[in-house]
Amino acid sequence: MNTIFNPTPAAELLIAARHPGDQLSAIPLSIAPSTQVEAYAVQDHIVKRLAKDLGPVVGYKIGCTNSAARTLLKVDGPFAGRCFTDAIENSPAVLRSSELHMIGIEPEIAVRIGTDMPANAAPWTADNVVDSVDQIMPAIEVVESRFSTWPAVGPLGAVSDNGVHRSLIIGSPLSDWTATMLNDATVVLHCDGAQVDSGVATNVDGGPLGALAWLANHLNARGNALRTGELVTTGVMCQIYSGNAGENLVADYAALGDVRVQIT
Repeated sequence: MNTIFNPTPAAELLIAARHPGDQLSAIPLSIAPSTQVEAYAVQDHIVKRLAKDLGPVVGYKIGCTNSAARTLLKVDGPFAGRCFTDAIENSPAVLRSSELHMIGIEPEIAVRIGTDMPANAAPWTADNVVDSVDQIMPAIEVVESRFSTWPAVGPLGAVSDNGVHRSLIIGSPLSDWTATMLNDATVVLHCDGAQVDSGVATNVDGGPLGALAWLANHLNARGNALRTGELVTTGVMCQIYSGNAGENLVADYAALGDVRVQIT
């Protein structure tokens, strides 16, 4: 007889593993999710718990919209996680390495939703999401896995672990933007003045707007929708950079501005 999956035990382990020094090697098979639906159920439980400490959910991260990121994590497609009010900071920001298992720096472009995006007769596409976006902004997503086996966490582990999201750092928003400006965006990541990586918006599947369309369709399929005012960070434009204490990082997006992070 099939039993109903209970997401609570796995979620509680992952919440406890957020404390430095308490990473998991794996979720025990007896309580681990075996499907994507179950993994998102674990994530939903974690989100409810974290919202008590980190404030309401105010948006989403999209993970593995970049082929290099998918190769690193050995996953086949993108996944989503949630962002919280108190885990979003304006640039410049300070990260404390003593509070984190790892410091994954992901230069990304974030967007603010201008109108609700409920399910339509036709799927969302990179073309028809444009009118639903109010602002765009440069961003750095800080990713942190609660698994000591990173990056070998697998798709169900990544989804369960709130998409390996930790925080989001955003630059100044732009209201006067175009789809061409967004799709042509570039980023150069500097560490202590030296270039360590670079990337382009088209490294993201379908560009940032294509990633946004994926998320809108994903949420609609789960009976949910993007809402006015929410932030969405659309995926890393280059490689995931492993940050270290003592570094000063600048993600320079040229005309779109920059994001600055000091790691102590």
